[in-house]
This record gives sequence, C-alpha cells and structure tokens, in this order.
Amino acid sequence: MAVNEVTDLTLREYIQTNLVGSPESDYDKVLNTHILSELQQIQTALKSLAEASIQSTDQAPSKPKRGMVRYNVSPWDPLSNSSQGLVVYNGSAWVAV
Repeated sequence: MAVNEVTDLTLREYIQTNLVGSPESDYDKVLNTHILSELQQIQTALKSLAEASIQSTDQAPSKPKRGMVRYNVSPWDPLSNSSQGLVVYNGSAWVAV
C-alpha cells in the first residue's frame, strides 16, 4: 500500500528557497511574495511535526491519519476496555501499542 499524505501521517521537511526576481521587477512585491511562501512552508512543516508527536489526549483527533500515536486518557476509550496507554491508528481503528 502506497503512502498517501491525506490518509497517512507524513512529515513535511522545510527547505529554504532562494529569492527569485530580476532587478527590473518590483522588488518589494517579489520579497513579500517570497516571505509569505516561506512562512507557509514553515507552518506546514511545524503542523506535520505537531501531528506526528505523541500527545496525551482525552479525545480522538478529528481527522486521524494512519501512523498517529497518542496516549489516551479518560474519557477517551479507543479500545473500548477502559484502559489508558499508547495507541496507534492503523487506518481504520486505534490499536494498542
């Protein structure tokens, strides 16, 4: 089964890009566009790291992805056995680690 960024937990790497523009162009506009693009890439990378981190939580993630690991605490009971501990989402259900 191939990895799918929509359904599977993946990390997004941030790679800095170079400012592209000619001296004749509107430098301020090019710079603003470049900075916004860089900030969006950084935001995406940080979000993927936050999703991938093991978090203690009392409720299921709203959009779980295959590979997510969580430490479940009451009232969340993903295993339906009143236990607390590490669980991983396998794409269709939470299972104990």
